[in-house]
Amino acid sequence: MSQQGGREGGRENGGGGLARSAGFVAAKGAGLIAIAIVVGVVLLQVVDDGTTGPVSSATDDDPAVTTTTEGGAGSTTTTTAAETPARTPDQVRIVVLNTGAPAGAAGDLSGALATAGYVNQVDASDWAIDRPGRTVFCKAGLEREATALAIAVGEGTTSEPFPEPAPPSSDDVDCVVAVGATA
Repeated sequence: MSQQGGREGGRENGGGGLARSAGFVAAKGAGLIAIAIVVGVVLLQVVDDGTTGPVSSATDDDPAVTTTTEGGAGSTTTTTAAETPARTPDQVRIVVLNTGAPAGAAGDLSGALATAGYVNQVDASDWAIDRPGRTVFCKAGLEREATALAIAVGEGTTSEPFPEPAPPSSDDVDCVVAVGATA
């Protein structure tokens, strides 16, 4: 038997040393990485007690945001009120009142606003004053809602503070839309 034949015979008999050792090294490396990940997770669970982290973690549900600044002479803490998100159209309770427009104009606008999402409405009625154009009146604190409602009512609509005395049918509403005569 020749020396070359012996080598070939060795490969046929399961010799393949180089291929087998590369596979073994890859498996060994993957095993070590898996062990390192497990050890890291266990250490984080044991060592981290959860009391450290960001100074403030404000969310949409937080009523206030607190910021702490540490300096050379000490620290300063400032707390500010978090802004409440604006109400969606279906959350704003409205009434549409006729203030000099042709009969049925308040009902027509009420229907159009319902289509735009303002579905929380008191039945449209009349307000015994003559007022030109269209005006939105919202109670204090609802300025963003007043702007959105004025846009929904249409071009040329103005927004003003809620009047005193309150308009008719407005006891249980957030905003009143007055529909007056157009020029």
